[in-house]
Amino acid sequence: MILEKHSKKFSENSSENYITQKQLLRLLANQEIFKNELVNLFQIEEEAIEVLQIGNSKFLVESLLILDSQCKKTDIKAKVKDIQLKKMLEDEKALFEVFKIQDEEIIKKNKSDLLEVETAYSAKQDMLDYYNLSKFANYCRDKEYEDLIDVIKKYLKNKNKDNNDEKSLRLLYKNEENKFYLRAVTSVDNYQDFGLNFSVFVALIALNKYVKESKNEIYIDNYVVDDSNLYASFSLSNEKQIDKNLSLAFNLILENDEIKRNAVSFNGVFKLQYKDGNKKSEIYLKPKGVKKEDIAYPVDLLNYKHTGNTKNVFEKIKELPNLIDFFITQVSEDATKISEIKSPKDVRLHLANKIKNARKPEFQKYKAPVFNKLMKMTVDNTFNLFEIFREIDELFENDDVISRDYWREKLYESLIERK
Repeated sequence: MILEKHSKKFSENSSENYITQKQLLRLLANQEIFKNELVNLFQIEEEAIEVLQIGNSKFLVESLLILDSQCKKTDIKAKVKDIQLKKMLEDEKALFEVFKIQDEEIIKKNKSDLLEVETAYSAKQDMLDYYNLSKFANYCRDKEYEDLIDVIKKYLKNKNKDNNDEKSLRLLYKNEENKFYLRAVTSVDNYQDFGLNFSVFVALIALNKYVKESKNEIYIDNYVVDDSNLYASFSLSNEKQIDKNLSLAFNLILENDEIKRNAVSFNGVFKLQYKDGNKKSEIYLKPKGVKKEDIAYPVDLLNYKHTGNTKNVFEKIKELPNLIDFFITQVSEDATKISEIKSPKDVRLHLANKIKNARKPEFQKYKAPVFNKLMKMTVDNTFNLFEIFREIDELFENDDVISRDYWREKLYESLIERK
C-alpha cells in the first residue's frame, strides 16, 4: 500500500453514525460525470436532507475522504516505446521512466514531461510481463547481475523503439512526499473508474433502500481501506432460526480492488449462533459464493466489472435485496447439516488436516497456531466445537481479511459441505 490503511471494527449499530445523502455525495466530488448519472438513476434529491440508515457509515465515508485528501489519482495513456525500465528495486518494485507526458497537471508537479516513477503493488510485474521478463529480471536483481540488467534495459529500448501499443498507467501522487507512484498497468480498452468511492456510494444507496423495505437494521461492523483496496462488512440484524439450538445471521461483504481487473464484488459471511442452555457461542462461515442452477460452481452474490456504464451498474445493484434474501435462504437450508453432526471430534480432525495442507501464502503465518489449537483441544459436543472455532477466529488481525476469510471458507467446507 502507498497510503496508511484505515481499519475499524464495531460491535453494534448506532444511529448517531448515520450519514445523509448530501454528505455521501462528497465521495463523488472528483467524479462529476458519475455523480450526475447516479443522481439521475437513483432519483436522488441533492438538497433533500435524507438520512441513510446504515450504522457507522459515517466512519467509512470519513476514511475515504481522508485518503482522498492525501493523494491525487490519475490515469494516463502512454505508448510502450515511451515506458522504459530504469532500475530494479527490492520488494518487487522498480523505477520506470515515462517519456512524452502530456498531462498538464503532472508536468506542473513534475516540472518535466519525463516522469520517473516507482512501482507499487503489481505494477512492475504488469509491465515486465508484457515482455515475459518479470521472473528473469527478478533473478538478475537477486543475484546482483547489474550488468545483465543493463543489457535487458538496452534490449527492451531497442526492441520497442517503434512499438506504438498503448497502456493505461494508473498513477497516484502522494502529497506528503511530492512523489508519483505507478499503481498498475492496464489495457486502454473501455476501462471505467468504478473506484472505491463509487462502489461505497452505490452500496450505501442500495442498502438504505433494503432497510426501508425489509425493516432489517444494517450497520458496518468492520472495514479495511487504503488507497487502492476496500473490504467492508455490513451486518444485518435479523436472525433466522435453524432449529432450537442454532440461528443464523448475514453479513454482506463489499470488496473492490482498483489496481486489478477483478470486478467489484458482493458476497456473504454468515454468523451462526449455537445455544446450549444458558450458554451461547458464535462463529463465522464464508461460502465461496451463491449456488445457481445454471452454473456448476459457486459465484459472487453480485458483481460488476470496471467496464460498461453506470446504467449497467444500476440495473445490477437493483437486484441486491432479492439476492441477499435468496442467499440467506440457501445457506439456512444448508446449515441444518450442523445439527446432524454426530462426531465433533471427526469434524475437528478433518478441519485440522485441511489447515495442515493449506498453501495460501497469506495464511502461512497463522497455519501453525491454528493447527495446534485444533489438535490440542478436546471436543465432545457441538457447543465446544463452536467455542474452538470462535477462539481461532480471534487469532486473525482485524485488517488481515484475506487470511481470516480463508479460514472461514475452510470452516464452511468442513461444517456444511463436509469436504
